Amino acid sequence: MRLGITIPFDPFQNPHIADLVRTADRCGYSDAWSFESFSTDGFTPLAAAAMVSERMRLGTAIIPVFTRPPALIAMSAATVNQLSGGRYVLGLGISTPNIVEQWMGVPFEHPHARLRETVAAIRAMFRGEKVTMAGKTVRINGFRMDIPADAAPPPIYIGAQGSKMLRLAGELGDGLIVNFVTPEMLPGMLEHTRAGMRAAGKDPSNLDVVCRIIVAVDEDETVVRTMLRRSLTAYVTVPQYNKFFGEMGYENEARAAMELWQRGDRKQALESIPEGMVEAIYVFGDPARCRRRVDDFIRAGVTTTALQFLSFAATAEERRTRILRAIENFAKAS
Repeated sequence: MRLGITIPFDPFQNPHIADLVRTADRCGYSDAWSFESFSTDGFTPLAAAAMVSERMRLGTAIIPVFTRPPALIAMSAATVNQLSGGRYVLGLGISTPNIVEQWMGVPFEHPHARLRETVAAIRAMFRGEKVTMAGKTVRINGFRMDIPADAAPPPIYIGAQGSKMLRLAGELGDGLIVNFVTPEMLPGMLEHTRAGMRAAGKDPSNLDVVCRIIVAVDEDETVVRTMLRRSLTAYVTVPQYNKFFGEMGYENEARAAMELWQRGDRKQALESIPEGMVEAIYVFGDPARCRRRVDDFIRAGVTTTALQFLSFAATAEERRTRILRAIENFAKAS
């Protein structure tokens, strides 16, 4: 199992990212995975981390295939891979219509075709080929990437949720990235991915499963439950995530929250999220309790964690102090 963290996040923006990476590196964490939605982009923090740590594997979890053309994704990925000496993993996914259409102003159309064509184009670019493509969603005319091949091309991992995308991830990807899962649900999800791998002639036993997990160590439990319920409600009321949570076994809860949200009853939607759902998806408590819960994910099939440590202290300075302590105490726990 590879023990990794998520970078960056509040309150570790700007130069404070170095403290986060150095602490995790010193404490034995093997990976640092970025993400992007409405704060930092996915590539820049990893370029910074590559200058701070000489051993950590660096990955994006995920870069949406709609918000950049394949050539730009390939250029950014190759740059981070070069800066890190070949320690980079390119994580791709389709994201959500909210992010792609509403925030970025890009049509969210034919997501499976977009992912398939983007992966094919990027792999050709990584091989140094001159790429021309007239696909269903991707148009490229004679692009060749001019970056020295100082390291092997980065592997491409696919972020996936529903059964069709999980199978496609097995077919196309070199690894899988999951988020908002429970240990109980994960084995069934992985069967879809392994079926895709078998169909593509791959060995399913070699699947690397990266899981982003939100962790709050030694925080006030009442505050933690309140804040995490708010966070979960924000996702449950997004149609794509709502469908996913329904597939996870929370169909009644997801439907009730969405109906209340759409009626404008936001308070009731928040209160409709049960405690058990919060406890199943998030990890919180003392270091030993958190470590045991993360071990549940490992036994379910996760091979790499991307832990996002949270603190709800009043000031950014105090949150940084608590999170750095949590990173160290979690690593020591057994």
